Amino acid sequence: MSVILPGELPALAALLDEGVDARAAPAIDAPGRRLEIAIFNLMPKKLETELQLARMLGRSAGAVALTFAAPNAYAGKNAPDGHLDRFYRRWRDLRHSAFDAVIITGAPIETMPFEEVSYWDEIAEALDWIKTGRDGAPLPLLSLCWGAQAALYRYYGVPKRDLSAKKFGVFPHDLADPASPFLQALDDQPTMPVSRWTETQIEDLKALPHLRPLLISKESGLGALVDERMGHLHILNHFEYDALTLDAEYRRDLEKGLAIRPPEHYYPGDDPSKPPPHTWRANAQTFYGNWVRWLLERRG
Repeated sequence: MSVILPGELPALAALLDEGVDARAAPAIDAPGRRLEIAIFNLMPKKLETELQLARMLGRSAGAVALTFAAPNAYAGKNAPDGHLDRFYRRWRDLRHSAFDAVIITGAPIETMPFEEVSYWDEIAEALDWIKTGRDGAPLPLLSLCWGAQAALYRYYGVPKRDLSAKKFGVFPHDLADPASPFLQALDDQPTMPVSRWTETQIEDLKALPHLRPLLISKESGLGALVDERMGHLHILNHFEYDALTLDAEYRRDLEKGLAIRPPEHYYPGDDPSKPPPHTWRANAQTFYGNWVRWLLERRG
């Protein structure tokens, strides 16, 4: 198992320190053995998300080569100067390349109507490109948080519903379909970080029986679903988060003077002065490993 990243990407050194087999592109590998995955990284903290996703994928079975991508005019205001130009490919170039799968992350714009997002037209084009795929067969897609809502809206018109308060914390989820290849070896009730102001409701999926719920929380609602016809996996939450990601979000909002409560079920004894445990790590790694294994089996 290994992950191949753009040379000198900051995540490369961090993964090597953790003992992950991380290599700089171009890495030599037997033809057809490694998975080529494009990641549209729209999260505000680019470096943290790069590391989190590379860690999850790099600890899975098989070799995975990651190409980070962004819309043409997307600046990424929290990224270091020149970071996107150096390590990312723009949509205008990416669309002419071949990949085994695509990941679209969340984005800090979930309360905006999709059509008002400055780069919506390009994300819509990318989603159409994913749906068409190679030779008319859809590309596998793993969509996260806003990325999942965007895909469900573009493909099926499924709306995102505003919440009266931010759903924020680490919530247990029931396995809605234990036989799913994506849920194999997960705990009976895995926990997963949630951080969002909107939700996707199961009621809005009733006319779409091929969209099958996978993870459902009694407290935070729908957590994951699969589109079996297209081989698309939609995750409304954040298995990829590190132990301190919610803590950083909480303290950021406090500094801004926003009305924010501590993340639920996160700090020991609900005390923000105590370091939170990474309770979802094993299930997150298993989940991503299941997805990579499914990709390898699908490709044959």
